[in-house]
Amino acid sequence: ILGLLLGESFYCHERQTKMKSIIVVVALLASFAAAKLRDGPMPDTYDIITGYGYPCEQHYAPTPDGWLLSVQRIPYGLKNKGQPKKGVVFFQHGLTDSSAGVTLNNPSESLSFIMADAGYDVWLGNNRGNGLSMNNTRYNSSQPEFWDFSWDEMAAIDLPSHLSYVRGVTGAKQVSYIGHSEGTIQAFAGFLNPETAAMANIFIALAPVAYVGNVEVKLFQAMAKLDTDLLFEILGIHEFYIPHAVDSLLPGFCDFEPKICSFALQILGGPFPHMNSSRADYYLNYEPNPTSVKNMAHWAQGVRTGTFQKFDYGAKGNQQHYGQPTPPQYDLSKFPTTLPTALFCGSVDYLADPTDVQILLQKLPVSPIYVHYETTYGHLDPLLSPEANVRIYPLILNLLDKANSK
Repeated sequence: ILGLLLGESFYCHERQTKMKSIIVVVALLASFAAAKLRDGPMPDTYDIITGYGYPCEQHYAPTPDGWLLSVQRIPYGLKNKGQPKKGVVFFQHGLTDSSAGVTLNNPSESLSFIMADAGYDVWLGNNRGNGLSMNNTRYNSSQPEFWDFSWDEMAAIDLPSHLSYVRGVTGAKQVSYIGHSEGTIQAFAGFLNPETAAMANIFIALAPVAYVGNVEVKLFQAMAKLDTDLLFEILGIHEFYIPHAVDSLLPGFCDFEPKICSFALQILGGPFPHMNSSRADYYLNYEPNPTSVKNMAHWAQGVRTGTFQKFDYGAKGNQQHYGQPTPPQYDLSKFPTTLPTALFCGSVDYLADPTDVQILLQKLPVSPIYVHYETTYGHLDPLLSPEANVRIYPLILNLLDKANSK
């Protein structure tokens, strides 16, 4: 196996290419599993928030297809209890992340606490199947139907369900939406629905993603070389979480690629140069998180095709699902011009690649109200960099203040 990874010749080029892709996928997932050996339920965001002395409410946003999405609310900061709120902010996490991702640094360095201390009513959402949103009234996690979703459903169902619930509880007419990574791809797709877009007064995209044809993440590059049926054959139609035993398949891989195995989050997001490495073990208590194999397959399809489209079931399956042989495209030329949109990008982001961000900008009908580049930021730096509170969070607060002063 290591010989194949090192590039030794194989008797069939096509088989060699596909075999290498399979091995890379399994190897990376094995290291992913080795770094994520955890028993019991996922640690909860609620405990992080209350552990710092902040108020927190646990909520569940119902969806039409039976999910109860876990939502944490920080209604006010430590110094502004009882004071008028500036507005309501909803934050949506990224790929294999949860609401914990925006709370993992100290309060003075974490966006969630900074927004609460600035006078905002902060809500943190969790997409279906992410380890915190694991309740479904129709299926349980041992059934394939439970995992039959991709970011299509997050865009069409989870996004409006979250926003509708938050508006219902707070009485707010509109909510300020901040997404990171997958929280942006589901928003660029979901806000194409005018009714969903009308619920937001601004869309702030951190590490913005729609097109992923130029990603440098090795896992997605390898997965993209495999057709969807083969991917499901390898991983199954269920949770994207590799059992403990998988690590035994490639016991020498971490000796071969120690940099990949040193921090599991880099497997899916690439490097993030500004991470406080002294907190790496703490981060791994909460990251990465589960999703579905189908969702990962959908991301891989985007890498392979370079398009922004719905899940590809193959010609026959597409005909059954969509009434046409090809998956429908998400047409960003129809993105609502009435929704102010701001992008925060990193120049060394392996998942929200700068080339793909430029394609996204070209597809939008109007230019965003604000585009900010951090030349040394990777994919997770907008959340985990200890300097983000100085470099980008004041800019975000300024955008929120403007959106909520109208």
